[in-house]
Amino acid sequence: MIKSEKKQEKETHALVQWFDVLFVMVLCFVTLLGTMLLRGKVLVGSGSGQGLDYSFSLPMFLIVGVVFALYLSYMLSHSDRELKEMVDHVYGTEEKTVEDEKEAI
Repeated sequence: MIKSEKKQEKETHALVQWFDVLFVMVLCFVTLLGTMLLRGKVLVGSGSGQGLDYSFSLPMFLIVGVVFALYLSYMLSHSDRELKEMVDHVYGTEEKTVEDEKEAI
């Protein structure tokens, strides 16, 4: 029974991983396709041979950089704290039960 349950858990875990990977790939494809459809002929140059027009805006670049840095610092601080809590929970001092205290006396 235990072996079949573990095998089923591994299969479920593999299915969830495949779903995650395919879901992200589909989202990327939809995002790229949506951009091309919304931009229409402008994206491919509308026959004039100009190609793609990438513009760079320094203020927008700085805003995105600041937002990314804030997000990264927030995630690192919280994930570090939660990792420490998890490690303390798994490897930290064990709580003594009443039976353990009676044996010590």
